[in-house]
Amino acid sequence: MEGGSLMNMRWLALGLVLLVGCNGDSPADSGTPAPEVELPPAESTEVTTKVMDYAGIQMLIESYRGKVVVVDIWSTQCPPCIKELPGLVALDKSYSDSDVKCITVSLDYGGVTGETPEGYQAPDGDLMKILTGIGVTCDNIIAADDSETILKKLQLGAPPAVYVYGRDGKLAKRFDNEGEGVTEATAFTYEDIKPLVAELVQEKP
Repeated sequence: MEGGSLMNMRWLALGLVLLVGCNGDSPADSGTPAPEVELPPAESTEVTTKVMDYAGIQMLIESYRGKVVVVDIWSTQCPPCIKELPGLVALDKSYSDSDVKCITVSLDYGGVTGETPEGYQAPDGDLMKILTGIGVTCDNIIAADDSETILKKLQLGAPPAVYVYGRDGKLAKRFDNEGEGVTEATAFTYEDIKPLVAELVQEKP
């Protein structure tokens, strides 16, 4: 019996210690401010889109002058485009926003009667399903001009294409699959783009 009483007293003492520790004279209660812990910024996982015409897209690119800008021209009807989008996501995550900004430009809007570029923002549409499935959280633009008009202004035959701009705002290089003899084996990938981006990041504007 004495052993049991002693054990009960020990548990009672332990309970009092815990009670004081949680509700008693803690640093917060004694007027001593708790040390501030700096948390890293939360990484955005939200996939959003904006509709912009060609002029708006150029203004967006210019707004990022001082950073390296990577613009991926794509379409849901272009399997090679979709194949390379994960490469853009990986590139985007490997640099801070102060160094590199990534932009996708969808050419899905074809200007068909009754169709609007805003219609491609539907959550259940192919475009949003692809962007969300891959996790493309950078600036996603849906071209407000029809695809034919945009291609003419870009002087591009067809997507995919990636435009890389240096910190000075000037186009450093365009990657595309145009020209004779381009095959799946010789088509560009983000492995071709990464060295250029790394080089441009080191340069001062």
